[in-house]
Amino acid sequence: MPVNEKLAHDVWARYQFLRDNGHLDFVFKANKCEDFFLGAQWSKSDLALLKAQRRPALQINKIISTMSNVLGEQIFNRTDIAFKPRNENATLDVASALTKVFMQISDNNQLPWVRSDVFFDGVVSGRGFYDVRLNFTDSLQGEVHVEQVNPKNVLIDADADAYDPD
Repeated sequence: MPVNEKLAHDVWARYQFLRDNGHLDFVFKANKCEDFFLGAQWSKSDLALLKAQRRPALQINKIISTMSNVLGEQIFNRTDIAFKPRNENATLDVASALTKVFMQISDNNQLPWVRSDVFFDGVVSGRGFYDVRLNFTDSLQGEVHVEQVNPKNVLIDADADAYDPD
């Protein structure tokens, strides 16, 4: 397969534009939010100043208990997905089959846990993402594979103004 240098250059230039116009700021903020959640709430310069003054760096992590409560509520209030016939051409049999297919996909991917992880990412960093693809390792017809993606690895298109990926 020949190398398309113009396409490679255009993709690299687009990556640099997105990285430099918002993504690095998001990564910095997300790292700071994760540090606060984990209890690292003092900057290195503040810690050094306090140490020089022989003062303790008191840390009271109220965030982790609050977040644990929020995550518990999310787990307790998980929704079940079911399909219902909506128009005159839809039947209860098709809706029932779609519900069973979704349940099988959910079970195979441990979707309730993935949903909780994505929710947690969204609450802590501000963004949470799913990666949904067809996987052909177990079946040549393909199976749906759903997993969580690190939000710091996803660059949001600055020109996107609709949900349609085209």
